[in-house]
Amino acid sequence: MTTTPMIGAMTGPGGLEMTDAAGVTARLRRWVPLGARLATLWREAGRIVGCRDEEGVLFPVCQFDMAGLPLPQMRTVIGALRPVMGEAAMVEWLGTGRTQLGGARPADLLETQPQEVGEAARATARELAQAA
Repeated sequence: MTTTPMIGAMTGPGGLEMTDAAGVTARLRRWVPLGARLATLWREAGRIVGCRDEEGVLFPVCQFDMAGLPLPQMRTVIGALRPVMGEAAMVEWLGTGRTQLGGARPADLLETQPQEVGEAARATARELAQAA
């Protein structure tokens, strides 16, 4: 992960915009009693994914809506991919162009084509399971 010129902005695999747990809470734009722990709870519940770097765990911004809440379609993606890959690989999957999506990154289509992204996740899981 590398820090971009914008203060606090991080980029991850495939150029994904990333944020830390405090950034997840800040995106909600309201007081949250659980503070930065909220991202950990969402992660443990399978609502979001993150990957560890030298500073801690970072979360792809693409998995949150405009209000800062996890996109519901992330449950489908995580549910499909979790049996065949770890979280860091899921983050990389989000930032990598997929043939099932016409070469687009799943991260770029999560909000506009959630069914297609879910099917791409299931197809990837099937491919990896067959290769194992």
